[in-house]
Amino acid sequence: MKRLKSEKVKCRKTTILKSSPLVVNISCFRALYIQIMYKQTNMNKTIITILLALFAIVGQAQIHYRIEGNIGHPEFTGIMYMQDILNPQSIGTIEVVNGIITPKEGDLPEMTVCNLNDTTTILVQTDSVPYTTSKLSLSWLFIDNGTTRVEGMKENWLQQSGTPISDEIAAFNRRMDETEDEAAVVYDVISRHTRDVYGTILLVNEGRMYLDAARWIELYDKMMRDNGEYISKTPYLSGDLKRIYDKLKAQPVTSVGSMFVDFTVEYEGKTTKLSDYVGRGQYVLVDFWASWCGPCRAEIPNLIAAYNKHKDQGLQVLGIAAWDKPEATLKAIGEEKIPYPQIINSQEIATDLYGIKGIPEIILFAPDGKILKRGLRGENIEKELEKIFGE
Repeated sequence: MKRLKSEKVKCRKTTILKSSPLVVNISCFRALYIQIMYKQTNMNKTIITILLALFAIVGQAQIHYRIEGNIGHPEFTGIMYMQDILNPQSIGTIEVVNGIITPKEGDLPEMTVCNLNDTTTILVQTDSVPYTTSKLSLSWLFIDNGTTRVEGMKENWLQQSGTPISDEIAAFNRRMDETEDEAAVVYDVISRHTRDVYGTILLVNEGRMYLDAARWIELYDKMMRDNGEYISKTPYLSGDLKRIYDKLKAQPVTSVGSMFVDFTVEYEGKTTKLSDYVGRGQYVLVDFWASWCGPCRAEIPNLIAAYNKHKDQGLQVLGIAAWDKPEATLKAIGEEKIPYPQIINSQEIATDLYGIKGIPEIILFAPDGKILKRGLRGENIEKELEKIFGE
Protein backbone atom coordinates (compact mmCIF):
# COMPACT_ATOMS: atom_id res chain seq x y z
CA MET A 1 0.00 0.00 0.00
CA LYS A 2 1.52 3.22 -1.13
CA ARG A 3 0.77 5.81 1.51
CA LEU A 4 0.71 3.95 4.80
CA LYS A 5 4.14 4.75 6.19
CA SER A 6 4.35 3.51 9.75
CA GLU A 7 7.89 3.03 11.10
CA LYS A 8 6.53 1.45 14.28
CA VAL A 9 5.68 -1.98 12.90
CA LYS A 10 7.88 -4.56 14.67
CA CYS A 11 8.31 -8.33 14.55
CA ARG A 12 6.29 -9.88 17.33
CA LYS A 13 6.19 -13.29 18.94
CA THR A 14 3.85 -15.63 17.11
CA THR A 15 1.03 -17.12 19.14
CA ILE A 16 -1.95 -19.29 18.34
CA LEU A 17 -5.30 -17.62 17.70
CA LYS A 18 -7.53 -18.18 20.72
CA SER A 19 -11.04 -19.60 20.47
CA SER A 20 -13.88 -17.14 20.34
CA PRO A 21 -16.00 -16.90 23.53
CA LEU A 22 -19.00 -17.43 21.26
CA VAL A 23 -17.69 -20.87 20.32
CA VAL A 24 -17.38 -21.84 24.00
CA ASN A 25 -20.92 -20.66 24.71
CA ILE A 26 -22.26 -22.59 21.73
CA SER A 27 -20.62 -25.76 23.03
CA CYS A 28 -22.42 -25.27 26.35
CA PHE A 29 -25.75 -24.80 24.59
CA ARG A 30 -25.19 -27.94 22.54
CA ALA A 31 -24.42 -29.96 25.67
CA LEU A 32 -27.55 -28.62 27.33
CA TYR A 33 -29.73 -29.54 24.38
CA ILE A 34 -28.28 -33.06 24.23
CA GLN A 35 -29.32 -33.57 27.87
CA ILE A 36 -32.79 -32.27 27.08
CA MET A 37 -33.09 -34.67 24.16
CA TYR A 38 -32.18 -37.63 26.36
CA LYS A 39 -34.53 -36.61 29.19
CA GLN A 40 -37.45 -35.48 27.07
CA THR A 41 -37.67 -37.89 24.18
CA ASN A 42 -41.04 -36.55 23.17
CA MET A 43 -39.73 -33.00 22.66
CA ASN A 44 -40.12 -31.59 19.21
CA LYS A 45 -36.71 -32.45 17.73
CA THR A 46 -37.26 -30.21 14.76
CA ILE A 47 -37.32 -27.11 16.98
CA ILE A 48 -34.13 -28.22 18.76
CA THR A 49 -32.38 -28.77 15.43
CA ILE A 50 -33.37 -25.30 14.23
CA LEU A 51 -32.14 -23.68 17.45
CA LEU A 52 -28.82 -25.49 17.27
CA ALA A 53 -28.39 -24.40 13.66
CA LEU A 54 -29.04 -20.79 14.65
CA PHE A 55 -26.45 -20.93 17.40
CA ALA A 56 -23.94 -22.40 14.96
CA ILE A 57 -24.56 -19.56 12.52
CA VAL A 58 -23.97 -16.98 15.26
CA GLY A 59 -20.68 -18.66 16.11
CA GLN A 60 -19.31 -18.60 12.58
CA ALA A 61 -16.62 -16.10 11.55
CA GLN A 62 -17.94 -12.85 10.12
CA ILE A 63 -15.78 -12.98 7.00
CA HIS A 64 -14.65 -15.76 4.69
CA TYR A 65 -11.53 -14.90 2.74
CA ARG A 66 -9.51 -16.27 -0.15
CA ILE A 67 -5.98 -15.11 -0.97
CA GLU A 68 -4.28 -15.65 -4.32
CA GLY A 69 -1.90 -13.89 -6.70
CA ASN A 70 1.80 -13.06 -6.73
CA ILE A 71 4.00 -11.45 -4.08
CA GLY A 72 6.38 -9.78 -6.53
CA HIS A 73 9.36 -11.98 -5.57
CA PRO A 74 9.67 -14.74 -8.21
CA GLU A 75 12.82 -16.00 -6.50
CA PHE A 76 10.88 -16.97 -3.37
CA THR A 77 9.49 -20.45 -2.69
CA GLY A 78 8.38 -21.36 0.80
CA ILE A 79 5.86 -20.86 3.58
CA MET A 80 4.87 -17.40 4.83
CA TYR A 81 3.08 -16.42 8.02
CA MET A 82 0.08 -14.12 7.72
CA GLN A 83 1.10 -11.97 10.67
CA ASP A 84 -1.55 -9.71 12.20
CA ILE A 85 0.33 -6.46 12.73
CA LEU A 86 -2.01 -5.16 15.43
CA ASN A 87 -2.10 -8.26 17.58
CA PRO A 88 0.86 -10.50 18.43
CA GLN A 89 -0.36 -13.52 16.52
CA SER A 90 -0.28 -15.39 13.25
CA ILE A 91 -3.65 -15.84 11.57
CA GLY A 92 -2.38 -18.64 9.36
CA THR A 93 0.16 -19.47 6.67
CA ILE A 94 0.29 -19.43 2.89
CA GLU A 95 2.41 -21.45 0.50
CA VAL A 96 4.31 -19.57 -2.20
CA VAL A 97 5.97 -21.20 -5.24
CA ASN A 98 8.21 -19.03 -7.43
CA GLY A 99 6.43 -15.96 -6.06
CA ILE A 100 2.94 -17.31 -6.82
CA ILE A 101 0.56 -17.81 -3.89
CA THR A 102 -1.15 -21.19 -3.69
CA PRO A 103 -4.78 -20.07 -3.16
CA LYS A 104 -5.71 -20.14 0.51
CA GLU A 105 -9.16 -19.84 2.11
CA GLY A 106 -10.12 -19.28 5.70
CA ASP A 107 -12.34 -17.49 8.21
CA LEU A 108 -11.71 -14.44 10.39
CA PRO A 109 -13.93 -12.55 12.84
CA GLU A 110 -13.34 -9.22 11.06
CA MET A 111 -11.21 -7.36 8.54
CA THR A 112 -7.53 -7.80 9.39
CA VAL A 113 -4.32 -6.11 8.25
CA CYS A 114 -1.26 -8.32 8.12
CA ASN A 115 2.29 -8.70 6.90
CA LEU A 116 3.45 -11.72 4.93
CA ASN A 117 6.54 -13.01 6.73
CA ASP A 118 8.91 -15.72 5.57
CA THR A 119 9.08 -18.53 8.16
CA THR A 120 12.85 -18.60 7.60
CA THR A 121 14.60 -16.22 9.99
CA ILE A 122 17.97 -14.50 9.97
CA LEU A 123 20.10 -13.08 12.77
CA VAL A 124 20.59 -9.32 12.64
CA GLN A 125 23.65 -7.94 14.41
CA THR A 126 23.25 -4.55 16.06
CA ASP A 127 25.33 -2.35 18.31
CA SER A 128 23.10 -3.29 21.21
CA VAL A 129 21.26 -6.63 21.19
CA PRO A 130 21.22 -8.99 18.16
CA TYR A 131 17.75 -10.12 17.09
CA THR A 132 16.14 -12.50 14.63
CA THR A 133 13.71 -11.44 11.94
CA SER A 134 12.03 -12.93 8.89
CA LYS A 135 14.24 -13.22 5.86
CA LEU A 136 11.46 -11.72 3.73
CA SER A 137 8.70 -9.52 5.17
CA LEU A 138 6.07 -7.82 2.98
CA SER A 139 3.65 -5.08 4.10
CA TRP A 140 0.62 -4.53 4.24
CA LEU A 141 -2.29 -6.74 3.21
CA PHE A 142 -5.88 -5.96 4.21
CA ILE A 143 -7.86 -9.20 4.35
CA ASP A 144 -11.62 -8.86 4.06
CA ASN A 145 -14.61 -10.89 2.93
CA GLY A 146 -14.12 -12.27 -0.58
CA THR A 147 -11.12 -12.96 -2.79
CA THR A 148 -8.07 -10.76 -2.28
CA ARG A 149 -5.67 -10.88 -5.19
CA VAL A 150 -2.10 -9.87 -4.39
CA GLU A 151 -0.53 -8.05 -7.34
CA GLY A 152 3.12 -7.70 -6.42
CA MET A 153 4.89 -4.78 -4.80
CA LYS A 154 4.95 -1.05 -5.47
CA GLU A 155 7.11 1.36 -3.50
CA ASN A 156 7.65 -1.28 -0.78
CA TRP A 157 3.94 -1.97 -0.32
CA LEU A 158 1.89 -4.99 -1.36
CA GLN A 159 -0.69 -4.18 -4.04
CA GLN A 160 -4.10 -5.82 -3.87
CA SER A 161 -7.43 -6.00 -5.69
CA GLY A 162 -10.69 -7.92 -5.70
CA THR A 163 -12.41 -6.74 -2.51
CA PRO A 164 -14.20 -3.52 -1.53
CA ILE A 165 -11.36 -2.53 0.81
CA SER A 166 -8.86 -3.10 -2.02
CA ASP A 167 -10.88 -0.69 -4.17
CA GLU A 168 -10.93 1.85 -1.31
CA ILE A 169 -7.14 1.68 -0.96
CA ALA A 170 -6.62 2.18 -4.69
CA ALA A 171 -9.08 5.09 -4.78
CA PHE A 172 -7.41 6.72 -1.78
CA ASN A 173 -3.95 6.52 -3.34
CA ARG A 174 -5.28 7.88 -6.63
CA ARG A 175 -7.02 10.80 -4.92
CA MET A 176 -3.91 11.63 -2.90
CA ASP A 177 -1.83 11.70 -6.08
CA GLU A 178 -4.29 14.02 -7.83
CA THR A 179 -5.25 16.46 -5.07
CA GLU A 180 -3.61 19.56 -3.70
CA ASP A 181 -5.63 19.25 -0.49
CA GLU A 182 -4.45 16.00 1.04
CA ALA A 183 -6.00 16.85 4.40
CA ALA A 184 -9.50 16.96 2.89
CA VAL A 185 -9.04 13.54 1.27
CA VAL A 186 -7.64 11.99 4.45
CA TYR A 187 -10.48 13.43 6.54
CA ASP A 188 -13.12 12.19 4.10
CA VAL A 189 -11.79 8.62 3.91
CA ILE A 190 -11.20 8.21 7.64
CA SER A 191 -14.65 9.61 8.46
CA ARG A 192 -16.17 6.82 6.34
CA HIS A 193 -14.09 4.11 8.00
CA THR A 194 -14.39 4.82 11.71
CA ARG A 195 -15.81 1.33 12.28
CA ASP A 196 -12.98 -0.70 10.73
CA VAL A 197 -9.25 -1.24 11.00
CA TYR A 198 -8.51 0.59 7.73
CA GLY A 199 -9.75 3.88 9.11
CA THR A 200 -7.87 3.33 12.34
CA ILE A 201 -4.59 2.66 10.52
CA LEU A 202 -5.10 5.79 8.42
CA LEU A 203 -5.78 7.88 11.52
CA VAL A 204 -2.50 6.72 13.13
CA ASN A 205 -0.47 7.37 9.98
CA GLU A 206 -1.97 9.77 7.40
CA GLY A 207 -4.10 11.48 10.02
CA ARG A 208 -1.06 12.34 12.08
CA MET A 209 0.72 13.59 8.94
CA TYR A 210 -1.99 15.71 7.29
CA LEU A 211 -4.70 16.68 9.79
CA ASP A 212 -4.62 19.54 12.24
CA ALA A 213 -5.21 18.80 15.91
CA ALA A 214 -8.91 19.72 15.93
CA ARG A 215 -9.87 17.47 13.00
CA TRP A 216 -7.70 14.59 14.25
CA ILE A 217 -9.30 14.73 17.70
CA GLU A 218 -12.77 14.93 16.13
CA LEU A 219 -12.14 11.72 14.17
CA TYR A 220 -10.55 10.03 17.18
CA ASP A 221 -13.63 10.74 19.31
CA LYS A 222 -15.94 9.41 16.58
CA MET A 223 -13.78 6.32 16.14
CA MET A 224 -13.83 5.55 19.86
CA ARG A 225 -17.62 5.81 19.82
CA ASP A 226 -17.97 3.61 16.74
CA ASN A 227 -15.18 1.08 17.31
CA GLY A 228 -13.84 1.67 20.81
CA GLU A 229 -14.34 -1.90 21.99
CA TYR A 230 -12.07 -3.29 19.26
CA ILE A 231 -9.46 -0.56 19.71
CA SER A 232 -9.32 -1.01 23.48
CA LYS A 233 -8.62 -4.73 22.99
CA THR A 234 -5.66 -3.94 20.74
CA PRO A 235 -2.93 -2.54 23.03
CA TYR A 236 -0.56 -1.62 20.20
CA LEU A 237 -3.25 0.35 18.39
CA SER A 238 -4.88 1.94 21.43
CA GLY A 239 -1.46 2.92 22.79
CA ASP A 240 -0.46 4.68 19.57
CA LEU A 241 -3.77 6.51 19.31
CA LYS A 242 -3.72 7.58 22.95
CA ARG A 243 -0.18 8.96 22.69
CA ILE A 244 -1.12 11.05 19.65
CA TYR A 245 -4.35 12.18 21.31
CA ASP A 246 -2.59 13.29 24.49
CA LYS A 247 0.06 15.18 22.52
CA LEU A 248 -2.50 16.98 20.35
CA LYS A 249 -4.75 17.86 23.30
CA ALA A 250 -1.78 19.49 24.98
CA GLN A 251 -1.12 21.71 21.95
CA PRO A 252 -2.65 25.17 21.63
CA VAL A 253 -5.47 25.41 19.12
CA THR A 254 -4.09 26.43 15.71
CA SER A 255 -7.00 25.53 13.49
CA VAL A 256 -8.74 27.89 11.07
CA GLY A 257 -10.50 30.66 12.98
CA SER A 258 -8.05 30.60 15.88
CA MET A 259 -5.65 33.39 16.74
CA PHE A 260 -1.99 32.84 15.93
CA VAL A 261 0.28 31.34 18.57
CA ASP A 262 3.59 33.11 18.92
CA PHE A 263 7.03 31.48 19.10
CA THR A 264 10.62 32.62 19.33
CA VAL A 265 13.68 31.41 17.39
CA GLU A 266 17.29 32.34 18.02
CA TYR A 267 19.95 32.25 15.32
CA GLU A 268 23.44 33.76 15.43
CA GLY A 269 22.59 35.86 18.46
CA LYS A 270 19.42 37.31 16.93
CA THR A 271 15.95 36.60 18.33
CA THR A 272 13.01 36.51 15.92
CA LYS A 273 9.33 36.04 16.76
CA LEU A 274 6.36 35.17 14.59
CA SER A 275 4.70 38.25 16.11
CA ASP A 276 7.34 40.39 14.41
CA TYR A 277 5.29 39.79 11.24
CA VAL A 278 1.86 38.36 12.14
CA GLY A 279 -0.87 40.39 13.84
CA ARG A 280 0.55 43.75 12.75
CA GLY A 281 -2.15 44.88 10.36
CA GLN A 282 -1.12 42.95 7.21
CA TYR A 283 -2.25 39.73 5.63
CA VAL A 284 0.66 37.30 6.03
CA LEU A 285 1.26 34.15 4.00
CA VAL A 286 3.56 31.91 6.06
CA ASP A 287 5.44 29.05 4.40
CA PHE A 288 6.87 26.26 6.57
CA TRP A 289 9.57 24.68 4.40
CA ALA A 290 13.03 23.08 4.16
CA SER A 291 15.79 23.21 1.57
CA TRP A 292 15.84 19.42 1.06
CA CYS A 293 12.06 19.21 0.51
CA GLY A 294 11.26 18.96 -3.22
CA PRO A 295 7.56 19.94 -2.90
CA CYS A 296 8.61 22.91 -0.74
CA ARG A 297 10.99 24.16 -3.42
CA ALA A 298 8.26 23.67 -6.05
CA GLU A 299 5.93 26.04 -4.14
CA ILE A 300 8.48 28.87 -3.87
CA PRO A 301 7.79 30.31 -7.38
CA ASN A 302 4.08 30.49 -6.46
CA LEU A 303 4.91 32.37 -3.27
CA ILE A 304 7.29 34.76 -5.03
CA ALA A 305 4.60 35.49 -7.64
CA ALA A 306 2.03 36.15 -4.89
CA TYR A 307 4.46 38.40 -3.05
CA ASN A 308 5.34 40.46 -6.12
CA LYS A 309 1.70 40.81 -7.16
CA HIS A 310 0.16 41.74 -3.80
CA LYS A 311 2.91 43.24 -1.61
CA ASP A 312 1.77 46.79 -2.42
CA GLN A 313 -1.79 45.83 -1.48
CA GLY A 314 -0.84 44.81 2.04
CA LEU A 315 0.44 41.25 1.72
CA GLN A 316 3.52 40.00 3.52
CA VAL A 317 5.06 36.59 2.80
CA LEU A 318 7.22 34.92 5.43
CA GLY A 319 9.29 31.76 5.17
CA ILE A 320 9.88 29.60 8.24
CA ALA A 321 12.71 27.12 7.72
CA ALA A 322 11.99 23.91 9.65
CA TRP A 323 13.90 20.67 10.14
CA ASP A 324 16.88 22.06 8.26
CA LYS A 325 20.49 23.12 8.69
CA PRO A 326 20.81 26.93 8.59
CA GLU A 327 23.60 26.82 6.02
CA ALA A 328 21.44 24.68 3.72
CA THR A 329 18.53 27.08 4.18
CA LEU A 330 20.68 30.09 3.29
CA LYS A 331 22.02 28.33 0.20
CA ALA A 332 18.48 27.52 -0.99
CA ILE A 333 17.33 31.10 -0.40
CA GLY A 334 20.10 32.27 -2.71
CA GLU A 335 19.40 29.61 -5.34
CA GLU A 336 15.67 30.39 -5.41
CA LYS A 337 16.24 34.19 -5.21
CA ILE A 338 13.63 34.51 -2.45
CA PRO A 339 12.79 38.20 -1.86
CA TYR A 340 10.64 37.89 1.29
CA PRO A 341 11.89 37.54 4.89
CA GLN A 342 12.75 34.25 6.60
CA ILE A 343 12.86 32.84 10.12
CA ILE A 344 15.85 30.50 10.02
CA ASN A 345 16.63 27.52 12.26
CA SER A 346 13.15 26.99 13.74
CA GLN A 347 13.69 23.19 13.63
CA GLU A 348 10.68 21.62 15.45
CA ILE A 349 9.69 24.70 17.47
CA ALA A 350 7.15 26.08 14.99
CA THR A 351 5.96 22.82 13.45
CA ASP A 352 5.22 21.21 16.82
CA LEU A 353 3.31 24.29 17.93
CA TYR A 354 1.17 24.31 14.79
CA GLY A 355 0.72 20.52 14.62
CA ILE A 356 2.55 20.26 11.30
CA LYS A 357 3.53 16.72 10.33
CA GLY A 358 4.49 17.35 6.72
CA ILE A 359 5.83 20.25 4.71
CA PRO A 360 5.26 22.46 2.87
CA GLU A 361 2.50 23.86 5.07
CA ILE A 362 1.30 27.29 3.95
CA ILE A 363 -0.93 29.28 6.30
CA LEU A 364 -2.72 32.57 5.61
CA PHE A 365 -3.11 34.93 8.58
CA ALA A 366 -5.51 37.89 8.77
CA PRO A 367 -4.28 41.38 9.72
CA ASP A 368 -5.34 40.80 13.33
CA GLY A 369 -3.46 37.48 13.48
CA LYS A 370 -6.41 35.13 13.01
CA ILE A 371 -5.78 31.98 10.97
CA LEU A 372 -7.79 32.25 7.74
CA LYS A 373 -6.62 29.21 5.78
CA ARG A 374 -4.27 26.25 6.19
CA GLY A 375 -2.81 23.82 3.68
CA LEU A 376 -2.65 26.18 0.71
CA ARG A 377 -0.82 24.81 -2.34
CA GLY A 378 -0.32 25.64 -6.00
CA GLU A 379 -2.99 27.69 -7.74
CA ASN A 380 -5.11 27.72 -4.58
CA ILE A 381 -2.70 30.28 -3.11
CA GLU A 382 -3.62 32.90 -5.71
CA LYS A 383 -7.31 31.93 -5.67
CA GLU A 384 -7.42 32.62 -1.93
CA LEU A 385 -5.59 35.92 -2.29
CA GLU A 386 -7.91 37.05 -5.11
CA LYS A 387 -10.81 36.81 -2.65
CA ILE A 388 -9.02 39.47 -0.58
CA PHE A 389 -7.22 41.68 -3.07
CA GLY A 390 -9.12 40.99 -6.29
CA GLU A 391 -7.52 40.02 -9.56
